[in-house]
Amino acid sequence: MKTTNLTLLKQLKFSPHEIERRKEYLDIDEPSREALVSMRGVVRANIDNIVERFYDRILSFDEMDRVIGDAETLHRLRNYQRQYILSMFDGEYSEDYVHSRLRVGVVHKRIGVDPKYYVAAIFVLKDVLCKLVDDISEEKCEVCRKNKSAIDKLIMFDLLLAFDTYIFSLMTEAQRSNDELETYTDSLEEVIAERTRLLVEQARNDGLTGLLNQRAFYSELKKELLRGQRRNHAVVLVYFDLDGFKALNDEQGHTRGDEVLVAVGDAMRETLRETEVMARYGGDEFCIVLSDITLENTEGVCRRLCESIEQKTKGTGVTCSMGVAASTPEESTDVNSLVKAADKKMYEAKKEPGFSIKMPEA
Repeated sequence: MKTTNLTLLKQLKFSPHEIERRKEYLDIDEPSREALVSMRGVVRANIDNIVERFYDRILSFDEMDRVIGDAETLHRLRNYQRQYILSMFDGEYSEDYVHSRLRVGVVHKRIGVDPKYYVAAIFVLKDVLCKLVDDISEEKCEVCRKNKSAIDKLIMFDLLLAFDTYIFSLMTEAQRSNDELETYTDSLEEVIAERTRLLVEQARNDGLTGLLNQRAFYSELKKELLRGQRRNHAVVLVYFDLDGFKALNDEQGHTRGDEVLVAVGDAMRETLRETEVMARYGGDEFCIVLSDITLENTEGVCRRLCESIEQKTKGTGVTCSMGVAASTPEESTDVNSLVKAADKKMYEAKKEPGFSIKMPEA
């Protein structure tokens, strides 16, 4: 439920029982209440003088004068203080009274009044009221003592209530700041995770084609070879480069050359499964790692890829030569040896015109 739908009493969990307990803590009993009520008439008769004395004392401090700020604010405060003081001697110290004192703490916190000024002000009020008791005592020392004691207790009661809302407001602000910090931290973690993902991707991927770069290719090929050994299946490497690419670059420029490289990358993604390793080895050289596949099926994949590249690079004069090498359960090999074997087959394929594929000997 929104806090705006709850009274201060409910927000601070002030039940009637809690209010009575507060009064018991400060010994605000029936004799104290009667003592305060007995002064009601005198206080009403002298209220203007009480308020005047109070503000004479308060405004003698420059910092207090600056807090109040202007004559209109002072006028409103005088009227409010008049009602505040009169309510102290009504004898009703239940929920309505407590709520009004809690509101005092909220208002002072919202307008930025430092607690030390509030504490000073309420003790000035106590001093002014006790002086009034002295003025009207006519040497009734016991009555005077009881009246001052009752004022002391109620002043402390009011002070504690105001500080409850000061503390509650600070805790609410702290919780709000903590919630905002957690939200910011969560969003920051998401940003960091996304940027980390992008950095990892940039570190692994070729910036032009989006395929894996050479370093990532070697890492993935090593993993596939180890997996093939564990699962007892073949790993096939297809290594190819683009014939006629240098002439295209020289004649039509690097921008046109880049377009062809991007087209080859697109052809690879469209022909192969997403889970298969596809890499730009460097320049116009590309590699594909196929796992758990026969050489017959590999040749079919290579032919489909050649057809796709031919379609996407039509009119450029570019073809490709593919070399295929395999690491099998019967004859396994390491990363470097497999790359060298595929590279050798690729150069053998170059001896044939157009799109050509050189498979390993059966």
